[in-house]
Amino acid sequence: MVPPMMDRATRWLVVLVAFIAATVAMVAIVPPTRAAAQLAPEQAVTAGSTVLLPVAPCRLFDSRETPNAGRLDASSWRIPVTQRCNVPVGARAAALNVVATDTQGAGYVTAWPSGSARPTVSNLNYVAGSVVANSVVVQLGGGGEVDVYTHGPAQVVVDITAVFVDAAGPASAGRLVPVTPSRLLDTRITGQRGASELLVPLPPGVPSDATAVAVSITAVDAASGGFLTAYPAGTQRPFVSVVNADTNNRTRASLALVPVTSDGFMLYRRMTTDVVVDFWGWFTGASAELSSAGMFVPQSPVRMWDSRSTYDPLHAGGTIEKALAPAGAAAVLSNVTIAEPVGPGFVSVFPAGTTRPFVSSLNHRWTNPVGALTLTGVSSRGVGFYGSSGVHVIVDVAGVFTGAPVAADAGIAPNSFPPPNSPVIMISDSAFAGIRWSGALAYLQGAAWDARLESCRRLIGVSCRGREGYAPRTAVSELSRVPAGAYRTLIVATGYNDWSGSFPWGVDAMMAQARAKGINRVIWLTYREQVGYVSPGGASNQASFAANNRYLRSVSAAGKFPELILADWNGYSRWRPSWLTADGVHLTATGAPQAAMYVSRKLAFLERRPCPPGIGGPATPGGWCADPDVTGPPR
Repeated sequence: MVPPMMDRATRWLVVLVAFIAATVAMVAIVPPTRAAAQLAPEQAVTAGSTVLLPVAPCRLFDSRETPNAGRLDASSWRIPVTQRCNVPVGARAAALNVVATDTQGAGYVTAWPSGSARPTVSNLNYVAGSVVANSVVVQLGGGGEVDVYTHGPAQVVVDITAVFVDAAGPASAGRLVPVTPSRLLDTRITGQRGASELLVPLPPGVPSDATAVAVSITAVDAASGGFLTAYPAGTQRPFVSVVNADTNNRTRASLALVPVTSDGFMLYRRMTTDVVVDFWGWFTGASAELSSAGMFVPQSPVRMWDSRSTYDPLHAGGTIEKALAPAGAAAVLSNVTIAEPVGPGFVSVFPAGTTRPFVSSLNHRWTNPVGALTLTGVSSRGVGFYGSSGVHVIVDVAGVFTGAPVAADAGIAPNSFPPPNSPVIMISDSAFAGIRWSGALAYLQGAAWDARLESCRRLIGVSCRGREGYAPRTAVSELSRVPAGAYRTLIVATGYNDWSGSFPWGVDAMMAQARAKGINRVIWLTYREQVGYVSPGGASNQASFAANNRYLRSVSAAGKFPELILADWNGYSRWRPSWLTADGVHLTATGAPQAAMYVSRKLAFLERRPCPPGIGGPATPGGWCADPDVTGPPR
C-alpha cells in the first residue's frame, strides 16, 4: 500500500519555495582561515545547506520495548534525535534506518519533521508477517525530533548513523562527492556467501579521512530471515540493522550512509546470505578543499512522481526521465517505491541521458510494494529510471545536494509496451475445459499459451474419471512435470472437484509447486457460487465453493503468498447465465469464448499490455488493457 500523490502544482510549489527561495538568499561566510577575496563566486553557500557529521550507529527507538514513549496517537510516535546517541543540538537532518516488524497487515511507514503536517509520502511498505527496513534521511523538527507514522498495525525500530549540521560557510568535511556508480562487492562472485563478517575497504580514490560512504547494500537470496549491520571498520559492532530480510522477501536492498574509518567499513550478516555492495559516492574529510559543492539541502519530503496517477509506468526494459530537482542541484536524495510489478527484477536510477550503470537501486520479486532510499546524480535533463521488469514508480524527494549537474549526452531511451509472448500455463478442470471442447482456444491470446484443460481434474489426491474416459493428473502433479523456469505465469482454474476439507492443503501444495518451478505470478480464478452443481462423489458443492473463495481471499489479504492474484470469474460471470449450462459451472458454446477472452484480458492488464487485437477490450488512460474485474463483461 502506497499513499496517493498530491497534485502537480502543489508538489512543485513545495520544492521550489524551499529551494529557489533559499538560492535567492545565498550568503558567503568567510571562514577565519581565509580572506573574503580568496573565495570564488561558486563558493557562496545556499541558505539551508548542511554537511554530514557521522555518529556511531546507535538505536534511537524501539516501540516493542517502549510502546508508549513519544506516543502521539494510535499510529504515530514523536522520536527525539538531538542530544541522544552523540547527536549535537542544532542538527538539521538525520540519516536513519527504520524497521517495521511484528506487522499485522498491509501498510507503510512515513517519517517527517516533527510538528508539521504529515506529508503524502512513504518510506517503506510491508505486509502481514513481514520485516522490512529502509534508510531514511529526514529533516528534523524545531525540537530536534522526527515523527513516525504507521499505516497499518506494526512495531517500529529506528537506528541512526549520521546527521547533517548547518554549514556556516564553505566547508572541507561532510560534503558529498558523487561518483559513477560501481560495484564494490558481490559475494556471488567472490564465493563469500555465509553468515560471517565482511570487510569492505575504502574504494580506490577515496581519501583515508573520508567520513562516510553512500552505498547500496543488498542481501541476495538469504537462507532465512535476518538482518545486516554496517559499521566503521575497527570499531565495536553496534546493535543496529541496515537491511532486513524475511521468508517471503530474501533479496532486499537499501541505500545507507555508512560512517567509515581509513580501513573502510564492516558488514555483519545475521543470516546466511550473499551480499552485493554498490558505491554511489563519499563524504569528504578534513583534508578536502573548502567548497560549497556537495552540501545537502534537506526539505520536508514531497511526492514528485506517482505513475499510478500519471499512467506512465516503467515497462520491461524501458527508461523514463523525470525532473526531480530545480537548477543548482548536482544530486537528489529520494525514496523510490515500486508497486504492482509485472515480474521479478530491478530498478536503476541514474542521471538522465548518461550511460546507465551496472548497478541496481532496488530489487523486487513479488507483487508487494518495495521502497528504497536512492541517491543519484542529476543531469541537465534530470533523473532517469530504468526497469528490467514492468513496474509502477513512486518518488518522494527528501532533499538535494548542491553543485553542477552533469551533461546529458545520450538520446532519450524508449519505454515501450512489452511484447505479447510471455510463457503462460493454464491448468483447469471441466469448468474451463469447455474452452477446448467448444473450439474456443483461439480466443486465448496475448501470450504463449500452454492450456492444459481436462475434465474431472483435482488439485491434489486422485482425480476423478472425466467425460473423456480417463482420470487426468492432479493439478499439482501436472505442474510438477513442467521444466523449471519454463513459465512466468500460472493460471489455476481447477478445484471444483476437490474435497472441501482438503482445499487449503491443495492451495498450499499448488503454490509450493509453483515456487519450485520458478513461477512468479499465480492467477487463481474464483469459483462460481450461485450454482446447482455437485462434484462427483459429493466432494463439493455451492457451499464449499463459497468457502473456498473465502479462503483464497483470506490468504491473499494476509500476504501469505505475495505472488497470488485473484481473478474474480465468479463476479464477472454472475449476470451472464447464457454463458453457463444449467449447473452454473460448465461453459456453453457462447460462454467458452467469453471465458477465454476474460482470462486473456486479465493477463494483459496484469502485464500492462494493450488488449490483444483479436479480442479487444477497454483500455486504461495509459493505453494498456483495463482490468476486466473492474470494467465488467461487454454489454
